[in-house]
Amino acid sequence: MIKTAIAFATGCILILLMPSLPVLGWFWVALLNIFLFILPTTRYVAITLIAALWTVWQCQNLLDHQLQSELVNQTITITGTIESVPDKQSKTLRFNFKPHHNNALTLPHKIRLSWYRPYPKNLSAGEQWQLSVKLKPPFGMMNPGGFDYEGWLFQQGFGATGYIKKSDSNIKLADASQWHLNAFRQTVANNIKNQLPDSDNIGLIQGILVGIKHNITQEQWQSLRQSGTSHLLAISGLHIGLAAAIGFYLFSLIWSTRHKNLIWLPAKQVGAIGAILFALVYAALAGFSIPTQRALIMVTVFMTALLLRKTIPNSQLLAIAALIILMIDPIAVISPGFWLSFFAVSIILLISQHRFPKPKWLWAKVHIFIAFGLTPLLLLFFSQTSLIAPVANIFAVPLVSLVIVPLLLLTTVLSLFWPAASHLGYTVIDRLFNALIEALTRLSAVPYSNWDITLTSPFVLIAITLATCLILLPKGLPARKLAIFGFIPLFLSSTNPFKQDEFKLTLLDVGQGLAAVVQTQHHTLVFDTGARFSDRFNAGQTVLIPFLKQQGIAHIDTLIISHSDNDHIGGAKSLLSEISASTILTSQVEHLAMAKPCLAGQSWQWDNINFELLNPSANQTGSDNNLSCVLRVSNEEHSLLLTGDIEKPSEQKLIQRYAKNIASTVLIAPHHGSNTSSTRTFINAVKPDIVLFPAGYLNRYHFPNQAVLKRYAEIGAKRYSTAKSGAISVHFQPSSEPKINTWRQQGKRIWTAVPTD
Repeated sequence: MIKTAIAFATGCILILLMPSLPVLGWFWVALLNIFLFILPTTRYVAITLIAALWTVWQCQNLLDHQLQSELVNQTITITGTIESVPDKQSKTLRFNFKPHHNNALTLPHKIRLSWYRPYPKNLSAGEQWQLSVKLKPPFGMMNPGGFDYEGWLFQQGFGATGYIKKSDSNIKLADASQWHLNAFRQTVANNIKNQLPDSDNIGLIQGILVGIKHNITQEQWQSLRQSGTSHLLAISGLHIGLAAAIGFYLFSLIWSTRHKNLIWLPAKQVGAIGAILFALVYAALAGFSIPTQRALIMVTVFMTALLLRKTIPNSQLLAIAALIILMIDPIAVISPGFWLSFFAVSIILLISQHRFPKPKWLWAKVHIFIAFGLTPLLLLFFSQTSLIAPVANIFAVPLVSLVIVPLLLLTTVLSLFWPAASHLGYTVIDRLFNALIEALTRLSAVPYSNWDITLTSPFVLIAITLATCLILLPKGLPARKLAIFGFIPLFLSSTNPFKQDEFKLTLLDVGQGLAAVVQTQHHTLVFDTGARFSDRFNAGQTVLIPFLKQQGIAHIDTLIISHSDNDHIGGAKSLLSEISASTILTSQVEHLAMAKPCLAGQSWQWDNINFELLNPSANQTGSDNNLSCVLRVSNEEHSLLLTGDIEKPSEQKLIQRYAKNIASTVLIAPHHGSNTSSTRTFINAVKPDIVLFPAGYLNRYHFPNQAVLKRYAEIGAKRYSTAKSGAISVHFQPSSEPKINTWRQQGKRIWTAVPTD
């Protein structure tokens, strides 16, 4: 069964790593499979092919139910049901929407909608609404090291995203049914908020009880991530397993109180029924999220074997669970949670069966082995691992699993019958969370608590994975001593990708905003940081920091914020909270602590690369846009011009001030390609071979403007936009043309959108 599960997973992975779905001759592949099954030596090849066919079919089904092109960015009226608990932010309400069948419109089965202020105060899951919306296909920012939002939307089954327009057509058609699961979860979450109106831990309590994590603060998430305890807030393996254990022992105990019951059915089998029921109830409380479904399947497989009185090795049961999950949802293999869950359970089974024949302090030691064993996966998926995770989990896991979760479940039940007692219970839980977060925050502040490292080669991953497996094997094996050599590649300094006289620009995809990184052999400059979209989402945290860490950059030499518009400065605070900068320059120093003014004439040189500020001049007046910092980067042959949001007045001043010295090989178009900029005189003065437009997909300003695109086309400049290309990198080398790379094309997968005009 283990080989079968591996073969099936391999087939799923092979398809999901492709840039597009293969065109298969179904009949001939099916015929080949029959032949391969006959031969024992090729049976697992046949299973791999079956998995590949199944994955293709599932993926094609999801793609077929995405938004039709004729409905993109069109205002339409739809009716349907709010399927999720609404996520209320400062300016936005976000929820999942299931459209009703409509003969006039072919709509996706599942849509993710945003409702901007003013929005209804008491919107509830399960309500039926008529809404006026604008929709677009699943789309997200595409950057090296960044979160693949499009992949997440694909796995979750969303066929479109969009927003609700202000309209008299937005009407509630019906209240939620009293049997609607998510409406009940929302009621439970609201009850917690009413019981603890001033608590900072509302989000943590709601997250661990009903899987609603909207109200967890960025600071709390950071403490959990850095301490390696984020899994405590994921209702998956740990919590579903705990619920199953409670159900198992409770049902077994109650059944055993009457001896005659044992004649009819052994206590263990009754306990197995209780385990499945308790796991099912907790999974329902979590809204049957995908991680919860996986955990529920794992529990059900193990308990079913117990019910049937089958003696099946745990490794075989784990393989059966993996096979069932992939048969239901082959796309699960792109989820880090899938691999982390199964590897964590595998490590527990391995060390409990082989390393500890007589368990002694097993519980305390197991966290060390799990943290160590998961390191290769954590480095692969997140390029970091917490070195303090074993210590943090030693006290955090028992506190959450053995105290907080049981007390929370008991308190929630009590709230239905005895509100006064439930208030006391929630208060105790709140104080326990205060103590936990305080301890984790202090622990995370320890120097070198986290290890950030980018795996530069697949061979490095293979080496550390083999070394990790060797160490986890039973004691006494001679080969275990060789494991130390597998970790050596992690500590070898990687070859610097840049030489003297070379530099690289990466124009990051931050939606409607600007963030660019310039790298030389030994230095890094960041120009603007994108927007702050909400209290919980900004480009600094979600794009810049992951990119810099993926590049192995732990320090910024110079940060330039062109001006104070949100789409340029919004991510700066988050960026500086994790990555320090030696020098900060901006045209409006009052908006950024420790910043100095950027002024024309300032210049410096890194690794034979020249940096010169061209705007604004001292005492220059004008709009914030026209006072933007303008930077020119050059080597002996090529140059790059970063212009912020300057408009026609500043373009004219640059031409007058620098004349021919403003000519550049690559230009980042002023003001995102607005028609208020990129005048013909400016374009003719710069004479760019390549022009890059930092713009959001289907942005409301319609950047880049068509007239601007035409003006650049007239001089023969190559044009790229982050809206269509994702992050764009340009490598400048002496004696050769700049090398351009676009991340949306390089990192393309089956689900990756290909924007068109």
